[in-house]
Amino acid sequence: MWPKSLVAFFFGIILSISLMLNLNHLLPVPVDVRLLIGLVTGFCLWVAVMVYCYSRNTARAAVWGCCKTLLASGAVNVYFFVAG
Repeated sequence: MWPKSLVAFFFGIILSISLMLNLNHLLPVPVDVRLLIGLVTGFCLWVAVMVYCYSRNTARAAVWGCCKTLLASGAVNVYFFVAG
């Protein structure tokens, strides 16, 4: 249970930050609205990733699923960084 908890905690934080960075590049709203949306949605994503990690049979399966999503989100972040 502890390995899945640690994976869920750290990957939840990293994935929610990465996905919210992508979303903030796409939203055409003022900064204060983007911050509020990022805060609420980021917390919901963190909870969703934690639930996903706990639903896997092993911590290794949870890491594999989270890494695939993180690679895709990271590639989009790199694109936005290089293009902007």
